[in-house]
Amino acid sequence: MNTIRENFKREVAALLPILHETYRRIGRFQKNRTERNERAALRQLRAAGETLAFFKPLVPRKKQPYFDAVLNESLSPSDRIISLDIAVGAMHIEFSMPRAYMHREGEELRRALELSRHVESDATGRAADPASDLLVSGIGASPGFVTGKAALIRRTSDYRRLPSGSIVVAKMTRTDMMVGVEKIAGIVTDIGGSLCHAAIIAREIGIPCVVGTETATQVIAERQMVSVNGGDGTVRSVTVGGPQEATRE
Repeated sequence: MNTIRENFKREVAALLPILHETYRRIGRFQKNRTERNERAALRQLRAAGETLAFFKPLVPRKKQPYFDAVLNESLSPSDRIISLDIAVGAMHIEFSMPRAYMHREGEELRRALELSRHVESDATGRAADPASDLLVSGIGASPGFVTGKAALIRRTSDYRRLPSGSIVVAKMTRTDMMVGVEKIAGIVTDIGGSLCHAAIIAREIGIPCVVGTETATQVIAERQMVSVNGGDGTVRSVTVGGPQEATRE
């Protein structure tokens, strides 16, 4: 049984049209390598990469760096397309569009993959340890890593009083969040999936987000220093030993 296809039917259904459009744009670029077609293909690659980020923790670890490489703008279009092919292949989902490249990754991509594996190991090493600082875990809905003070949202007016760099902790988010969105460094919710409001907004503005934790609003205290890993879906307590401002990785 394909675990991804069976357990994440809604997420896969949302991904497939994006992949179809991405490969369509790539095919057009391969046939006619104009700057316009390249820009369109790269825009669609980013859209595909951002959507694929949800599935990264669900595939074998050795394949996960390819998900990062799809979004790595320092790589050539060819290397990013190869990474897309491998990432999609690792998911073993039904997908009828032909793959764009069958080449082996070049030296530039290999270096990026090694760097990604090193960073991933450093960032997730803490999450892999059975330490007591793990507060909650859920779905990594927007990649990235951030540390800051938790701001519990009980009512709409709470968004108007957010300190800059806040980690919003809420049962779920709604459009009311937008009144203080520029002050939010990360989002954690009790409920929701990869296509919920919090996840979509977090990916749009580029901040880490973990959803579906079930108990975040019960476990995390107001103004508690926490770290949010939007890649592996974990939220941890942080021992304060310096300035208490949000930091991004």
